[in-house]
Amino acid sequence: MFDKDMQIKGKHATYWKALTLLPGNAKETSSNFKIFENYIYVYMVAPIIGLINNRKGHIDPNDNNKDTAGMLAEVQIKNLSKLKFIYRLIILMDESENLSQEEKINRAFRYDEENNPEDIKRGMNTFTEYFLGGLEVLYEEFVEKCITEDDYITRMYEFLEEFKDEQNITSEDLDINSFV
Repeated sequence: MFDKDMQIKGKHATYWKALTLLPGNAKETSSNFKIFENYIYVYMVAPIIGLINNRKGHIDPNDNNKDTAGMLAEVQIKNLSKLKFIYRLIILMDESENLSQEEKINRAFRYDEENNPEDIKRGMNTFTEYFLGGLEVLYEEFVEKCITEDDYITRMYEFLEEFKDEQNITSEDLDINSFV
């Protein structure tokens, strides 16, 4: 898990690129403001956005978009502890497969690729579906709805306020001084 090069094609690759500053060797095809510094940050945030919005995406085999985007295994391995944490969160919170709490816990913490390759594959499929769904949400919110830099700033503020309201986060919850 998270130890192989990955690549996606089609509209989701375009979305990933549109949200991210591209490395120097990649050709930039969009002129929109980038909200992520690199692909790994999108790969870590998008599944959570997909989960929160109950949005799963799927690769369309009939998609004529030839765009590709991907990440080397090296980048994923470097961020393995964070990716596994997010994977476990996704598996524990996902309700789409009607798994029992015990099955979710087993899939999130106990199964490994050597002993349960099919369960890991199903878990990674769930993670990837939420990643693709999160890409769709982020693209709709920050590329389709934004033209100017002011649009991005306004939309970012609104997006975070909506999140705060949906999750019932109050200013007391965010009191940094309480952690000191």
